Amino acid sequence: MTGSVLIVDDEPDIRELLEITLGRMSLITESASNLSSAYELLQNKKFSLCLTDMRLPDGDGISLVEHI
Repeated sequence: MTGSVLIVDDEPDIRELLEITLGRMSLITESASNLSSAYELLQNKKFSLCLTDMRLPDGDGISLVEHI
C-alpha cells in the first residue's frame, strides 16, 4: 500500500507517533503543527488521507476538513 498522509497536530509527540506508525505501514507522511502550515502543504501536494487535531493554535480541524 502506498499513499501520502497529512498529519496536523500541535503536539510534537503525537505527530511523531503517527509518523512512525504510518511509516511502518509504508505510507509517506507530511506533518504540520497548525492550520497555516497545513494549508501551505495542501497547496503543493495531494494527500490520500488527512488526520487532524480538532483544536489547533490558529483554528480548528473542522475548517481544515471543510477546506479539503
